[in-house]
Parts: sequence; structure tokens; C-alpha cells
Amino acid sequence: METFSISTANFQHLLGNLVKKNLLYAPRKKGDFLFYEKIETASPKDLVLHTNRPVQPLKSFFFPPYQKVSQYFQVASPQEREFPKKVILGAKSCDLESLKTLDSVYAGTQFSSSPDPWYTRARDNSLLISSDCLEPDENCFCTLLGSHPYPEEGFDLNLSPVDGGFVIEVGSEKGKTIVTQNQNLFTSAGEKLLAQREKIRANSQSKVKELNQEVEVKSPYRDLIRESYSSAVWKNHSESCVDCGGCNEICPTCRCFLLQDGREKERFERVRLWDACLLTGFARVAGGANPRPKLADRFSNRLFCKFYFFPENVNLDACTGCGRCISVCIGKIDMRKVFQDLEKDRSEASMEKIK
Repeated sequence: METFSISTANFQHLLGNLVKKNLLYAPRKKGDFLFYEKIETASPKDLVLHTNRPVQPLKSFFFPPYQKVSQYFQVASPQEREFPKKVILGAKSCDLESLKTLDSVYAGTQFSSSPDPWYTRARDNSLLISSDCLEPDENCFCTLLGSHPYPEEGFDLNLSPVDGGFVIEVGSEKGKTIVTQNQNLFTSAGEKLLAQREKIRANSQSKVKELNQEVEVKSPYRDLIRESYSSAVWKNHSESCVDCGGCNEICPTCRCFLLQDGREKERFERVRLWDACLLTGFARVAGGANPRPKLADRFSNRLFCKFYFFPENVNLDACTGCGRCISVCIGKIDMRKVFQDLEKDRSEASMEKIK
């Protein structure tokens, strides 16, 4: 991949050029949290680009929580709807990784030969300018899944902070076009800046590993899930779950939805809403039958989907270690500790067999 450097002042000019023709979204701090906000000015201030991920998952730009798909029994064709061009600034590695899961479902790369036109149009009209994560959240665990707190793919451009500005890495033709159109703002990234970038990245990687020292397991999550269907661990951890579905809603890879029909004034419409497999009625069918009536079953199903179903079918974990589910959980359930207990349970079972 090509790399360039850009000064802080020239980066402001770049954003000014981009905001003229695109909607620009970037992280800003509200209280203790980061949120993507629409940037109206050509010289945005108070942007937070290099700490951890914003609260909203990246999927909300391409697969919104509420989307009208038809009205008056007429399909609300995405071809007839305007999809404004967006620049999404400050996405992190964990969110870029999540797009692999969403693409496998909605872009037709794995599960379907018929891509979702709403999703693909939104993806096509977006420019992703990601950034390295230098201050991970206490619940981040990307390194436990073999990833890094800095993007290696999935971006159009990526920003890495260095003295005086940024190293910019080009990840796509769209990104290359932006550099070409603004070539007067960029210079070559020399070995000194690239070495500085690698040193900063190594430090960030160490921070995430240090955060997860006490919750690291020896076996891959996939292996622990595969052998744990009847484990008592699911019931033990689900006892503090309040069945709110917050972990599903904030997860960057959860992609289940519900179609709901309703009346809007004098018309009828159908909308697509995010759904949550933790909710009691998620798998319920006609007549009231429910294959997962117990909370423990739904709790285990969520992680089986991420670490068994997807790896078996796509060779891809449907979890990126962003830690949002841990942060949002009212019951203080920590996925990492669930897997610790699964490993302990497996170890004890093996000892019993030896006896």
C-alpha cells in the first residue's frame, strides 16, 4: 500500500475540500463517550481521532436501526432514493473488521447471490478514513482475537499520528483518487516517520494486551465454543442478564432485523428494524412455539453464532473484540470471563475423564 505524510494544517485543508461535496461524520466527545457527529464546517474542531472507538457501531451508516422499505404496498426502491456521499472519519480497526461480517450477508459475498441494494448503495457512496487506536477502552480485546488496534485493511485512507501531522496509508482506489485530487497537500512518508508510526503502534498493541492479561485464555474462542453446548457456564453467567438486548444492538457485527408493518397517518408502511437474539420473542414462531424459551439458551446462542456458525460457514469470527457489549451490559457480563470459565469447565471435565 502507498503511504504519504500530511501536516496538521494540510489535513484541515483536506477536510475542508471533502466537506464541500460530502457529508462528513467524525467522532466528538460528549461527557465520557465518543459519538459520530455530522460536521458542518470546513474547519472542524474538537475532533477526537486517535483514542478508542465511538459508541455507535459503524454498521449504523450502512444498516440503520430504522429503515422504511415499502409503503402503500409499493417497494421503496433504493434506486429511487438519494444516497448522499459520506465521509466517515475516525473509524477503528474493530469496526472495519466488522464490515467483513456484514458484507458476507448484505453484500452477497458469502451467503447470497442477491446483495441488499440499500446496504450496497450506502457502502458504495461512503469514503472510510480510519485512524489508529492509541488509547484503547478498558473493555477492548481485539488482540485476543488476533487483531490489532490499528487498521491493516478495509479502509480507503488510514491516519496514523506522527510528529507534525499524520502518515496516511492508501487502501483503495477511492482513497487513491482523493490523494490524486489533493496531491499538493501530501508529501512522501520517509523512513523516519514510518519508524515512528510503528513504534507508536507497538505501544498501543502493548496497552491492549496489558488490559487483557487477567482474562486471556490458552485456547481459541472457536475451540472453547465447539465443546461447550451443554456447559453449566451459560446458565451461571446468564443469571445476571436482564434480557435487554443491548449487547445485540450495539454490536458492530450483529445483523439480524425485524420487518414490521404499521400505519402512518393515512398510509401503510413496512420498516426494517434491528432485532436482538437475546429477546424472548426473537425465535418465536406461529402458535407460540419457541426453540429457545430459556434465557441461558439465548445467551449461549449469541456466542455460538459468533464463534461457531460464522467460522464454520465463512471461516470468520463474527466478533472483533471492540468490547461494546461489555460496556453496555446492565448485568456486567464480560464475554472474556465467560470464555475463561468455559476453559476452566473443559479442563475440569478432562481431569474427570482421566480419573
